[in-house]
Amino acid sequence: MPVPFDGEEFTFYNPDGSEVRVRGWGNQFSAVFETLDGYTVVQDPDTGFYVYARLSSDRERLEPLDTRVGAADPDRIGVPKHLRQPRAESRAQAQAAHDEPGVQRRWEVRRAQKRARMGGGPVADADQEPESAGTTGDYVGLVILVEFPDVPGAISQAEVDDFCNKPGYTGFGNNGSAYDYFVDVSDGKLHYTNKVTAYYTTQHPRAHYTDPSIPFGTRARELIIEALKSLKTGGFDFSTLSSDSAGFVYALSVFYAGQRINNWSQGLWPHSWALASPFQASTTKKFSDYQITDMGTQLTLRTFCHENGHMVCDFPDLYDYGGEGNGVGHYSLMCFGGSNTNPTQVDAYLKNVAGWTSSLTTLTPAMTAVVDAGKNDFLIHRKDATEYFILENRQQSGRDTALPDAGLAVWHVDELGSNNNEQMTPSQHYELSLEQADGRFDLERKANAGDVEDLFGGPTAPAFGAATSPDSSWWAGSPSGLEIEQISAPGDSITATTEGARNGAAGSVVGTWAVVAMDWGCTGSAVKAGPFTFKPDGTWTYPQGGGRWIQVGNMIAWNFSNASGLVCAATMMPHAMTGIMGYVTASPSTGCFYALRTPSADSDGTPGGDVVIKPTGRTVGISEAQGGGRDPAIGPA
Repeated sequence: MPVPFDGEEFTFYNPDGSEVRVRGWGNQFSAVFETLDGYTVVQDPDTGFYVYARLSSDRERLEPLDTRVGAADPDRIGVPKHLRQPRAESRAQAQAAHDEPGVQRRWEVRRAQKRARMGGGPVADADQEPESAGTTGDYVGLVILVEFPDVPGAISQAEVDDFCNKPGYTGFGNNGSAYDYFVDVSDGKLHYTNKVTAYYTTQHPRAHYTDPSIPFGTRARELIIEALKSLKTGGFDFSTLSSDSAGFVYALSVFYAGQRINNWSQGLWPHSWALASPFQASTTKKFSDYQITDMGTQLTLRTFCHENGHMVCDFPDLYDYGGEGNGVGHYSLMCFGGSNTNPTQVDAYLKNVAGWTSSLTTLTPAMTAVVDAGKNDFLIHRKDATEYFILENRQQSGRDTALPDAGLAVWHVDELGSNNNEQMTPSQHYELSLEQADGRFDLERKANAGDVEDLFGGPTAPAFGAATSPDSSWWAGSPSGLEIEQISAPGDSITATTEGARNGAAGSVVGTWAVVAMDWGCTGSAVKAGPFTFKPDGTWTYPQGGGRWIQVGNMIAWNFSNASGLVCAATMMPHAMTGIMGYVTASPSTGCFYALRTPSADSDGTPGGDVVIKPTGRTVGISEAQGGGRDPAIGPA
């Protein structure tokens, strides 16, 4: 069970074999458990029995009482319900558990390399060539089936093969196979299959591998090495498996026969990690990353797809390892992920990074965009390469049937952030945050894993911008300039209208101005320049250079880094701007200019003559802007 659990019920076992029914919240790194009537319990490290918990005298951690679960009425002995240790302690314990094995998963190494390159930091294994961007095309993983001498496999190899690979699979109530899931969520761009082995019978009885006295993960890795050695000795063809640039096979999944019989974080409790040292399967293929889980009596998609999302696509976990927040809840496979048999989609951010986007539209002022659900159709508004908003239409149907809400999902991305940081401050915040339309930030505050007021759409949440709650600021607190003034009601298609499209307001200068014409001396004879692209971070570019810009209301001014002292100032309308230019240095040269966001095309593609601008009191028809002199800084006609 490597995916997080949120109120799920488990059966735990005392050393004498007696059972304890509990409800749990957490993941493989950190968790808390209660009896079904709400009393927090822990395992006594000395006796191994489950006992009621209390907070330590400094109120920093949970510690065991002497009373075993069920031996006395906890209310009568003064045990309070729903005890939790402080968030900082949970975070520290989760980090320690994450670091304890002393090895890093390959997908974490690949992600760290990418983040270092983006952030300018040192790159681990820098001598290796970088991984290619995205996860598209054909990928092949390995699934090993394991049975014990005393616990034979009950689900056939053929059934597991169908679960992994068969189009239209419906076994155990699943919505398709794992292959189907990745084809659907990638919009046909990833075809992921698995080679499923025959059952391998272990060298020891099950109890050897489930021994709770052995450090967690040790016997699981022993079992995996046994199985890999058996495959190698038997001549298994590892060459068909997909691997990274260093030869590491992306994905190894192990299903073992029988039910899970271990308590949390012991023995063969389901988990994902890396082998203590790589296993060299052939001259070109080796293994490190793995996931292992019990088969029980059925196969389900959610955990399998989540873990292969890590191994194959390098997707991060989007839940909080310390359990202080709920990450992005059920809105992504890489967090809680909805239903076991019909997990929710991967979010727009990770789809875009994976190369699965089918349509990506940059939001600019005075535009109306239509976003379709289920088609990897996204809107984006960038600050820079690592921080941006990406928006998608999510509906409660198909793969997303288990979503808590339907509407326009507004994601705030900081690719250098971490979903272990729920603090919502400029320096500590999620890598991926859902801008929750109700403004309560329930996910960060662990109030729920999603509710019916999270996504945007009329009539209850029809806008997103600087004045809404939540607002559209960047994490540093500066305005992003994203102003969506009208969002239609949820449906298979959602319309988003940015400021300026309905009321004629100029909005922000951000975006590309396709037509720019300069007239030195304001003679009525202009030359073409540009296009000019104004970026949200206050910079602008054009083919010959660029500079910095500022905007106050409808007034815009910018300089030229490649022409010292040259400044332009303009008045902006929704689709056009007009202004003056000149040098603030010794040169007396001045002139007029105009710009259009998009051409009003004549047959030759030049601007039409139905627009008139008056930069200095002289009327200059746009259709007249065909000739004249030029400044070298502006560029050729």
